[in-house]
Amino acid sequence: MTVKNMKPQLCIEKRFDAIPTLDSARMRLFEILQNEDAGIEKVEGIISTDPAMAAKVIRLANSPFYRHAQRHLGMHESLLTIGLDMVKCIVLSMAVIDSLRCETKYARDLWSHSYAVALIAVSFGRNKAEKDRLFTGALLHDLGRMVFLFIAPEVYTALIDSEGFRPGEDLEQETFSITHTEMGEMVARKWNFPDEIAEIIRYHHRPVSRDSALVYLINQVASGHEMGIPEVDPASLDVVQPFVEYSYKDLVNTVADRYKTNTVIIESLF
Repeated sequence: MTVKNMKPQLCIEKRFDAIPTLDSARMRLFEILQNEDAGIEKVEGIISTDPAMAAKVIRLANSPFYRHAQRHLGMHESLLTIGLDMVKCIVLSMAVIDSLRCETKYARDLWSHSYAVALIAVSFGRNKAEKDRLFTGALLHDLGRMVFLFIAPEVYTALIDSEGFRPGEDLEQETFSITHTEMGEMVARKWNFPDEIAEIIRYHHRPVSRDSALVYLINQVASGHEMGIPEVDPASLDVVQPFVEYSYKDLVNTVADRYKTNTVIIESLF
């Protein structure tokens, strides 16, 4: 299918009810991980009952990025090695992936980008609640795109192919009568994520708070590097500066440095 062959303003909202709920067992584990008192033994016990998740945790811990010893790491040592933030990344993403059944190259590229944004965003949290908010909102900031790939895969992949990258909101609006930010917010609320998470998803292109401003800038930097354009649009300064306490130049440099480090880790997730 080409973009020229697509019907204008495909009403994707009519297919909204077809979006399934999230995997309840994995979401229970994600909620446990959000608790400050989450013990490694409890997490290990739950993950060990999920072969696919256990395999991904162990594979990541034994990847070249983490390996410092010759012997193979088991589950307990793997969890200690990669840390609970990375475990949360794996748990929440697998819950969404399984629900939306998207495992194409396009979905993989989206998740790779989302992992990078989330792992950087959590590092800017000033307390536990803020870290959790930034992490979840950043990991799900492109949820709407994932939903488009689930509901209308041929149409959305045609848009990606025509643009050579993730399509902008104007093209999504023209095609679906709704943007990925609006769709993402709707699905986040359907899945009962907190209002502050839905807000990050909805406004990560038009910040209205510190959370959405940080995710906006991290998304900009990560997307630029993915396109081979590491320079950030100077207009981003006006968008971000009212909400953040950092020097803009320092913030951009910090995000870029953390992006380069995290891409090595993310490659090992696939």
